Amino acid sequence: MRPELIDITLILLIAGIVGYYIYLRYREEKRKKEKQLIPTLEYYRDRYLKERSQYIQRAEKFRQKMEHFRDRINHIKNNIQDYSWNQDEKKILKTLKGTDFEWTFSVMFEILGYRIYEPPVFKDHHIDFILEVDKDKKVCIDFVDHQQAKKLGKKYIDKLLEGKEKYRCSGVWIITNSRLKQEIKEYLLKKEVNLFEYEQIIRFFPSIRIVEDYYETTTRFHNYELLHKETTDEIIRRDTWLNEVEEKLQEAYKKLEEKKAVAK
Repeated sequence: MRPELIDITLILLIAGIVGYYIYLRYREEKRKKEKQLIPTLEYYRDRYLKERSQYIQRAEKFRQKMEHFRDRINHIKNNIQDYSWNQDEKKILKTLKGTDFEWTFSVMFEILGYRIYEPPVFKDHHIDFILEVDKDKKVCIDFVDHQQAKKLGKKYIDKLLEGKEKYRCSGVWIITNSRLKQEIKEYLLKKEVNLFEYEQIIRFFPSIRIVEDYYETTTRFHNYELLHKETTDEIIRRDTWLNEVEEKLQEAYKKLEEKKAVAK
């Protein structure tokens, strides 16, 4: 036999031995995997059941917290008479300006039960917000802080009135934490623009403390609402996984019974 054929024969022989060894290892690993399949699936089933139970308890705690803060929100809305102005709050009112002033009183209107939203074009015709008094009545609102009040003139007011017509509002309100000049007040009266100066705010609106309480309470409510949703999502995931594991377990039990039947 030529040396080349001997080499090829040895190589084929070695390859055959290695291949057979790999096959035996594969069968052994497969047998072990099949043997461990049911205990592994049972482990995951028990684990997911335990986790699901924990998430259900957690979700219930978050739901109770949500209910608590929802009740607190309703209590604030139903007891605005408890929020009378003190001297410190009056001082803060005088210093509010810009977006802080607008935000505070936009939230105030929300607490009072009105729907309030910005016009499609930012500060279009000096309009900060449009307030829905009822289904068929809207009011254009302009918040004028103590710094802006000095610049308020007839042209500014006429621009507001143009916005009133554009957005089909039934009225215009100017809300300011300052005091306007008498000349401007008379012009507003002539144009049928409602004016809320510092004194009228104190008289007709609850204290800005209600905004702080409401904002803090709604923030905590929404935080627990988010946690409740995330926890509920985890319960749904565990339900999905449990269904998948249960299907695989039933299949594994069936195969095991078939093997036992064949062995008999």
